[in-house]
Amino acid sequence: MEMLAFAIFGLIIGSFLNVLILREGSEQSILGRSSCPSCGRLLLWFELVPVLSFLVLRGKCRTCKSRISLQYITVEILTAVLFVLVGGAGLGALETALGLGIVSLFIAICVYDIYHTLIPDAWSYLAAFLSLLYALSISDASLVWILSSGPLVALPLFAMWLISKGRWMGLGDAKLALSLGWLLGLAQGMFALLGAFILGSIVSIFILLPLQTILERAKGIGITVLNPHDRRFTMQSEVPFGPFLIASCLFLWFLHVYGYDPAMYLFGF
Repeated sequence: MEMLAFAIFGLIIGSFLNVLILREGSEQSILGRSSCPSCGRLLLWFELVPVLSFLVLRGKCRTCKSRISLQYITVEILTAVLFVLVGGAGLGALETALGLGIVSLFIAICVYDIYHTLIPDAWSYLAAFLSLLYALSISDASLVWILSSGPLVALPLFAMWLISKGRWMGLGDAKLALSLGWLLGLAQGMFALLGAFILGSIVSIFILLPLQTILERAKGIGITVLNPHDRRFTMQSEVPFGPFLIASCLFLWFLHVYGYDPAMYLFGF
């Protein structure tokens, strides 16, 4: 029953995250009524039930029959799954609350970065602040060591941004890396950076392949915002790095909170 409660709470928060992601940077308030992005009709309460409404409506608007982006149901389910993982980790009440807040911000950052190749500063700083509070609540290391772990993990990305003048790495990724250092600690934070680069390299290989037709179909069902005028991806194509940082960070963090030593699990020592 407790895990079910976390799942339901995750679905509700996931629905809110969709609103936050879609309205960030626009003039529309996050407190305003939801409407169909195609026909503009205000949605009724039974059209806003997480996951269930999408399934009942078969992924289409009840009025204009336009396709509803898969982002909605994906974010809701992903948030529910991560909330269950946080809730089942056996953390204290404070650490659980901080963990739920951190994964919520990570999901919002990840999806927004995929759409816009941009990470809102407010979200990065809030995630970093919650991660620092988490570190202070669980770590018995010195205050100086805890405080320095975030900037030290972010330093390589900041250096890449500075040297390349933003061509290799965005400053937003360096700001996001503060969370990795404080949430995981210095050693595991560096492992997370390495994992992010490995993931990014694997995905980039496929991006450079002629997958235009597949990605255009993905755009048609709301998975990506690929520019249909692009003939193919090239080495100059901009790929958001935030999702790789977040995926690597959460993988190592969940290993840790469930009692696995990431270094031993990954490298055998």
